[in-house]
Amino acid sequence: MKAFLQFCFLLLLSLSAFALDDGHARYVGGTVPGFTAGVVGRLDTTSDMSLIFEHAGHKVEIPYASIESHEYTKEVARHLGVLPTIVVALLKVRQHRHFFRISYRPQGAAAAQVVVFEVPKHAPSALQAILQTRATSTGNPPHTSGNPNSCGCD
Repeated sequence: MKAFLQFCFLLLLSLSAFALDDGHARYVGGTVPGFTAGVVGRLDTTSDMSLIFEHAGHKVEIPYASIESHEYTKEVARHLGVLPTIVVALLKVRQHRHFFRISYRPQGAAAAQVVVFEVPKHAPSALQAILQTRATSTGNPPHTSGNPNSCGCD
């Protein structure tokens, strides 16, 4: 019984190890060649012309002028059954994962590209403000989710 309690304690401590640090983002998936899903890198928003994701020498640059749409979603990190959810809710706040889906068409490209990033919990408001300001100033009105908790599934 003691070993089981120790295992549960270590499991609880390790759950936060998967969280992203500030300034980092995880490439969840998309159509960018040369990137594999799950890589963690830096999302640079300091450029006036493009959003840049860098990971281990690789870089994808998304010009704000080419962004066709973006959407922010927030999903529960772990889906539990009814009873475990009630127990967890009584003990601690449920964790959420924050995602941005960005669709863009590179200049001269026939096909649109899409990237999905997971960002830290403090980043969505700033990133959404940056995308709304810089992508709309280029004349391409983005389609953003009106409900930040929506997952796009009906």
